[in-house]
Amino acid sequence: MNQLPKLKDFQVPAGYFDQLPERIIAKEKTRKFPSLIKYAAAAIVVLGLGVSWQSGMFTPESPALSIDEEAQLYIESQVWSSEDVLSLADDPNAILDQIIEEEMPSSDEQLWIEDELNWF
Repeated sequence: MNQLPKLKDFQVPAGYFDQLPERIIAKEKTRKFPSLIKYAAAAIVVLGLGVSWQSGMFTPESPALSIDEEAQLYIESQVWSSEDVLSLADDPNAILDQIIEEEMPSSDEQLWIEDELNWF
């Protein structure tokens, strides 16, 4: 410890605390201008985002659907009922025949054999 240099006691400069409030107020007045720049920059960013949002830059483009896909979406979302779809068709009987054929495919072989009718 003896090898460490001795430090002098700290002395406050004369009149330091008398001038301190004026110096703080002077620094605060100079800081007002840069804070306005921050608000102006934030306003420009918000304004730019608002304009680009209104112009449609952020809306994803939906893929083009065929008429059949679009009709299927209307049916699945229950906007259209089956009666609505049939009323829009030129030939509703053809649509019904197609649905029946898809649900119950016709085959040449019989569904049961005559011998199987008498199984008891």
